[in-house]
Parts: sequence; C-alpha cells; structure tokens
Amino acid sequence: MKQNKKSNGSLNIVAKTWTKDTNGLYDFSSNEIVKSEESIEDSTCIKRNGDNLIYEANEVNNKPQEEKLCKIIKKENDSYLFENEVEFNMEPNEENIDKINNKMWYVVNSTKNKNRNKEYYLTNKDIIKVGRLKYSIIEESFYSGDKKFELTLPNNDNKINTANSEGKPVFNLIKTVQYLNPENKDENIICRICYTNDNDKENNPLLHLCNCKGGINYAHYKCIKHWISTKVYLMLNIKRTVLTYYIPKFNCEICKQPYPLRFKLENENKIFELINIRRWHGNYIIMESLDQIKENNNRKYIHVIKIVNNDSLTIGRGINADIRINDISVSKLHSELNFNFENKSLLIKDCDSKFGTLVLIKNPFELKEKESLTVQSGRTLIKTKVIEKEKKKIFNTQKIDIKKKENDIVKISLISKEIKEDNKNENENKENIENIINIFDDTNKLIGNENDNNSIDMEDDLNQ
Repeated sequence: MKQNKKSNGSLNIVAKTWTKDTNGLYDFSSNEIVKSEESIEDSTCIKRNGDNLIYEANEVNNKPQEEKLCKIIKKENDSYLFENEVEFNMEPNEENIDKINNKMWYVVNSTKNKNRNKEYYLTNKDIIKVGRLKYSIIEESFYSGDKKFELTLPNNDNKINTANSEGKPVFNLIKTVQYLNPENKDENIICRICYTNDNDKENNPLLHLCNCKGGINYAHYKCIKHWISTKVYLMLNIKRTVLTYYIPKFNCEICKQPYPLRFKLENENKIFELINIRRWHGNYIIMESLDQIKENNNRKYIHVIKIVNNDSLTIGRGINADIRINDISVSKLHSELNFNFENKSLLIKDCDSKFGTLVLIKNPFELKEKESLTVQSGRTLIKTKVIEKEKKKIFNTQKIDIKKKENDIVKISLISKEIKEDNKNENENKENIENIINIFDDTNKLIGNENDNNSIDMEDDLNQ
C-alpha cells in the first residue's frame, strides 16, 4: 500500500494468518502460518484475500473473495482509532453469530502466547469465545449482606475492558415470540403435541416458537418445555460449584429452527424459560452458549456457576474441568475464572490453550503513542503498536554520533601510539649517537696517549 501523506506517528502491524479456515480459529501452536509486517501512517482498511492481507488507504467495496477485518482511522493527535463495526441487539441466529467471527476479538493473556495484553475482567455484556463456542453471561447474582451488587471493573487501565462494559448488548437473548391470543378462539388451532386447544396466557400459552406452518405451527409452552426436559443432560463438577445443562438438540425436530432459552410474548414483559434452571443460594452467574448448529441440530450449554471468594474455576474439555465443554476445539485445560469479592470482579485467564480465549471488542478504541494491542480477527492474529518516527530518528542520530566518537577515539589512540613509537625510536637514536660519540672520544684519548708515549720514546733515542 502506498502512503500519500507523511506524518510524525506511524502504526506498526505484524499479522499472522493460519492457513486453515476453521470456524474463525487461529492455532497458536501451528507453524502453518503466513506472516506479514506493515507500517502505516494514514487511515487504512485491512482485508484478507485467501492467506494474504490487503491494506487499502481508501475503503472500497469488498470483492467476493475478500473479507474485511478492521478499519483504522488516523487522528490529528497521531493516535489511531480502531472501528470494529459490530451491530447491537441482533437476533442470535446462525448467520449473525457467524458474522462476528471476522470481527476483532481481544486476546486474553496467557504465559505461552506472550501477547502482552492487559488483564481482562468479565461483565454481563461480554461475548466470550472458548474454542469455537461463544458464550454470554445472561444472569448474575451477588450480595454483600442484604445489598445486591453487579460485577465491576477494578482500577485497571485496560481501555478495551472499560469500553466493553458500556453500551448495548450485541445479542438480544430474550426473544419476542408470537402466541395465540385467548380472545381469538378457534377450535381448529390445537397444540401439535397434546392435541388440545387450552390457552392460558399467563402460565401455558399456545406459542408459535419455530418456523413450522399450517396445523403444526402452535404448541403449548409446557408441552415444549416437557419435551425438551427429556433431552437434557446434567453434570456437576467435583467441587460441587458448577451445574451444567447440556442439550444436544435444542431446536424444533421438524423445521430445525433453534429454540430460545428465554423469551417473552408480544407486548408483554413476563419472561419464560424453556428449561427449569436451578439457581445457587448466594452468589452465582449463569453462562449460556450461543447457538451452534451441528448436523442441523443446535447444541446448547448452560452453566450455573457458584461464586466463591478467591476461588478459581477451570474451563476445558478434560474430565477434571469445573466448567466442562465437550468440544474438540476446546483444550483439556482451556481457561480459568477467578472471582475477587473485595473488588467485585471476575478475572478470566487463558491456560495456554490451542485456540486461545477471546472476548469480542464491541466499541471503537484508540491507541496512542507507545501503546500496543494484540487482537484476533477470524484466523488472523494482529499485533499493533504505535511508534514515533521523530524519536526513532533522534535515537538513530545519537547512535551514529556515538559510533563516530568511538571511531575518533580509536584514531586518536592509534596516532598517539605511533607518536609514542616515534619518540621511543628517537630516544633510542639519541642514545646510539651518544654512545658513538663516547666511543669516539675514548678512541681519541687512547690515540692521544699512544702519541705522547711515542714522542717520549723518540726524545730518549735522540738524547742517546
């Protein structure tokens, strides 16, 4: 991607794409990845075409083979605004649930992945992804004495955590359904299960809960509830703190339309439940899995979790997991929940799982200078960090100056060494010259003495 405009700040992006396209999963332990790195300085739209990423300065319509991952807007203060474009209050059907796979998800920290993301605390508006299953906290009950409270965020600086705790929920998990008004008596309309036309609006209304048409489109609330109860499997963990409801076929057996766990009648406020969920006394939360269609049947998990102060609960596929999920995409020990009664918070951690633990990013967030974040969009892991070019240049200049000074010092030391050697040689030469002069003087003296002796001898001879 060509950058037409230069600015002081830049965003460094390192992306890794898993080559297998499986339910929007990224395998943290796989070597079958395509890695790319890009530095952007302007607003950018990131798309994926096959295993390769495309960075477009101007957002254009997606081609059939392209998948939009995220939109990044450059701000005037050299920060970057990430837009996830998540819709709110959607119906939790298969299409809408699959649609959020390629949205940005916050990668919950673990020791193995080392994404350096900050700790994440759950609230009742979060969508959690464990393997390929997505969960939502649908109910919470916390008491301090006689006073009731909700899950809160401790004083941490995780801006994603703060943004997710605000705003509307992504899915409307309480469906509004059609029912037969008791005032409209029609003897031809009967329950397809018990074949009666009784219609008690308050306790046992005749519901149109699925997509069946004609004479089989209505059924009593209690008849459907009893029919579903025959398909429920109950599991209790070893600590006796988690009660799990598993329903392998939580849908109409005729039209295969998934049933809602909770619903209300048109123009009414009363909430009905299709399963008799037992609540713990005291503090608890209820987690519901979003619809997961397998072989035309909807599998449903409901976990009623008793909260004990400073107790940790494990999530996984293993038989010793407290919150057990029997799915191949879930690791034997996948995640962990920790409740702190003092600050009324629920911390989630990843336990080095194969496909990671994710939380859907619902609202836009902004990254400023030196801030970094790791997100996952489908089968692509994206690591981002805002850097400052000017400081980088100053740093490089300092490095060059230091290197230059080091070279100068080396040159000076070599020159001084040469001078020392020259001085040493000069001193040696001086000593040699002095020695020669001394030898010459001694020689002259010896010659002079011999001449004197010779002259004395000659005088003696002449006298004789």
